[in-house]
Amino acid sequence: MNYFDWIAKWSVYTPCKTAVASVDTGNTYTYKELNQLSVQVEKCLREEYSIQKGDRIAVLACHSPEYLVLFIAAQRMGAILVPLNFRASVPELVYCIRDVEPVLFIVEKEFGHILKPVKEEIFTRSVEFQNIFEQAAGFDSGALPAEIEPEQAVFIFYTSGTTGKPKGVLYTNRMLFWNSLNTSVQLEITSVDFTLNALPPYHTSGWNVLLLPMLHRGARVDFIRSFKPKKVLNYIQDQSISLFLAIPTMLRMMVKNPAFKNFSASKLKYIVVGGEDLSISLIDKWAENGILLRQGYGLTEAGPCITSLHHHDALWKKGSIGKPNFYVDHKIIDDEGLEVEIGEKGELCIRGHIVTPGYWNNSAYTFEKIKDGWFHTGDIVKMDKEGFLYMLGRKNQLFISGGENIYPLEIENLLLKNHFAKEVAVVGVEDENWGEVGVAFMAGIKHALSDEELAQQLRSLMASYKVPRHFIYLDSLPKSGIGKIDRKKLKQLFKQIQHEKRNIS
Repeated sequence: MNYFDWIAKWSVYTPCKTAVASVDTGNTYTYKELNQLSVQVEKCLREEYSIQKGDRIAVLACHSPEYLVLFIAAQRMGAILVPLNFRASVPELVYCIRDVEPVLFIVEKEFGHILKPVKEEIFTRSVEFQNIFEQAAGFDSGALPAEIEPEQAVFIFYTSGTTGKPKGVLYTNRMLFWNSLNTSVQLEITSVDFTLNALPPYHTSGWNVLLLPMLHRGARVDFIRSFKPKKVLNYIQDQSISLFLAIPTMLRMMVKNPAFKNFSASKLKYIVVGGEDLSISLIDKWAENGILLRQGYGLTEAGPCITSLHHHDALWKKGSIGKPNFYVDHKIIDDEGLEVEIGEKGELCIRGHIVTPGYWNNSAYTFEKIKDGWFHTGDIVKMDKEGFLYMLGRKNQLFISGGENIYPLEIENLLLKNHFAKEVAVVGVEDENWGEVGVAFMAGIKHALSDEELAQQLRSLMASYKVPRHFIYLDSLPKSGIGKIDRKKLKQLFKQIQHEKRNIS
């Protein structure tokens, strides 16, 4: 039996234990049933669709136990699953499909309306998601011999493309295994744990933060197709969920829901949080309700579990992304590639078995990001004397004003910490005098100051050159599918506002 075939192993050890279930359909599978169904699907894909090792299978569907079955079957075959973003536009989907050249495109019925315009742009063999399982029912569940290779890619995840066209990140079995070890050690996952997966499948976090590490440990995972604050709060409370994964946007929505007032979850050890910056006010809000948040840091290209802040450190190390996980090497370097001292800012670089071998069809970008075995994250961090890391911003978000390097996250954190707004994003824009200046986009305003009064207060809290030159107030900030603020849209919005001002004047 293969070391990477975790479901097959648990189907022998605990065959009758519930492995996964769907909140939406009520479908429940024991480890034995999950294993048997995955074998049937594997045989169907081999015989009906001629899937072979290395073939890509693109999937457009919500997360579910059945989607997991597709993954298990693909992994055993050496095929590569390509989860596509069902929130993407048709041109974006066409780009990814053309780039990855799937042998098969599996589309859930709910997204059938997207298939026609996609096929008008590019030919690809397609099948409805449910048809796979109807066809698979005709095959027996006798196991096939399989050798799951460590270096074989099992996923291709497309990044959001905030720095250009989406890039396909290769995710291998070796990454899967070592990330699971990192996660299990740091989060102390056991076979008695129970989680609800409310994240979509087109991001690595929807698979590799809790879902697969928990199944590696023989735990239970339930699925909900789409995040609904009240439904999730009630499920966590009523079903004795022990671990939950969320992005800050989800946590804010849960706090705002009336059900949060009486929310009580005695079995919930903590909530794992990642995907975007976590405000201190949100940490405090959950702490008031007896729930600790465990912040982490990760990338599509590595882990995604790279650092973790223990929930008992969450209150006295607010704002930290924690310490590097068990099986990962790290260093912080300056622009010359030299390691910086404690307390100094620099780019975080990581190395280890959790790092991607590269990008699909993009060797140039692979060589740019991976140098001498080190993955250059592009994230600017600093480490304190106790070894805790703090995120200062993205290297490519840095802007230079009058010769001074400015990191947006530093300004954003100060605005949030001093309760000027509930949401803030600072971007650099061109300026004929200073090269670039900062623009602060703010939502959920908590002050009645004029722009000049606000700027004056900020000058008492930070160097004057860091104070944003412009303040723009919005009802909410635009975000990507995983909840990250879309800075590209904010820059476009600023240009549009400036253009309209010139036309008026």
